[in-house]
Amino acid sequence: MVPAFKGLPARLKAVIVGVPLAGIGLAALAGVNGGFAAAQPWRWSLIPVCAAGILLAERYPVKIGPEQKVNLGALPCILAALLLPPGIGPATAAVSVLAANLIVRRSWWESVFNAGNILAACSVAALVGAIGHDVVDGMQDLRAALAALLYLVVNLLIAVWPAALHTGRSYVGLVRQAVAASWPASLTLAACAVSIAVLSIEAPVAAPLPLIVLPLIYRMNLAILDQALANEQLAGVLTAQRRFLTDVSHQVATPLATIMTNLSIMRRSSRSGAAGQAIEDSVAEAERMKRMLMRLRALAHADEDVPLRRELVDLAELTADVVRAYAAQAGTSGVALVTEVTAPASINADKDLLREAVANLVDNAVRFSPRGADVTLRVARGSAGPSIDVIDAGPGIEEERLPRLFERFQRSDSGSGLGLAIARRVVERHGGTIRVQTAPGTGSTFTIELPENHS
Repeated sequence: MVPAFKGLPARLKAVIVGVPLAGIGLAALAGVNGGFAAAQPWRWSLIPVCAAGILLAERYPVKIGPEQKVNLGALPCILAALLLPPGIGPATAAVSVLAANLIVRRSWWESVFNAGNILAACSVAALVGAIGHDVVDGMQDLRAALAALLYLVVNLLIAVWPAALHTGRSYVGLVRQAVAASWPASLTLAACAVSIAVLSIEAPVAAPLPLIVLPLIYRMNLAILDQALANEQLAGVLTAQRRFLTDVSHQVATPLATIMTNLSIMRRSSRSGAAGQAIEDSVAEAERMKRMLMRLRALAHADEDVPLRRELVDLAELTADVVRAYAAQAGTSGVALVTEVTAPASINADKDLLREAVANLVDNAVRFSPRGADVTLRVARGSAGPSIDVIDAGPGIEEERLPRLFERFQRSDSGSGLGLAIARRVVERHGGTIRVQTAPGTGSTFTIELPENHS
């Protein structure tokens, strides 16, 4: 709800009154400097055209983005400043804006302030670049473009002023925010206005042609809005997916633990024959399901936007911890785990998540390495910060798989297709990068590079 004028701070009242007064002064200066009469009678017809354009633009604003509207009224306002006599154009634009604001039921003080803003901006533009009676030359074209740019600048600088005073926010910050949100559309409208003004003198028949860009802008705005809605829906789907993964991993964990306990009891009591083999297979599948659930939980955790639980992590200790955890699996596969520390390194990181990322790389390396091979975990320092290499002697990765290697559920010959996706997500949340060097038959080297930080 717009506050009453009496309830506004004194400084804001001074701005609301001062801007229209300054606009009147600038308009008078423009009129004295440029005169009040036009040489070509056709220019007078622009008064109702510009007024109608401003009224329609205020009544039907064009939506540029999800939370922003850019008024097409800038186009007729700039045309009024460039083509109407300097004493008439700014007044026409200001009176039209005042009427349009009152029609759409803005408060009287908002309407007066907005009209004063337009009066000041148009007057500055008219002083600089009003197109004269003579044939337009290159210099006058340049002046017209400069005038349109000055209109945009003055209009924006004044428009942000009351918001800064009323909210207490930084004026410079609000200006930057407004510029970032509106500059493409504003410059497009200004260029369109300058083109129409110049063509109306040099080639009147072609003057309406720049208006073709307006439907294109409108269609572009609709496309932007559709994309924003699609992104919002996608974000909702991803949130639901993360919630589902978390719920599933928690709900299945308890019955799975019971199943594994019962299978262990049965394995101890029945060690031979078909029944024993069936139990061993069931235990292996249950273990695989347990790993899958752990990875789903890790992926959901990595996807969440909650802050990382950072602590100082020694990367040599972290890799040694991973080696201990996978020693049994590596021994069963006949693979040796080797650690190398070429440069000690510590980093502020979420230890559990980072360990999960490295563990997934090691798990892949162990599974794909042949018996008798080594899997090396190397801690080093790169140009950007500390790094962890996981080097295997496996079959390598085909070139056609590399572009989608780190995507979710990109299954290989075995495994869930989640390990590499988890590793990439965890590393990205820490501000790092992950890459692979590989070729068929030569093994693979996965490298995690982490940023240097001490916060």
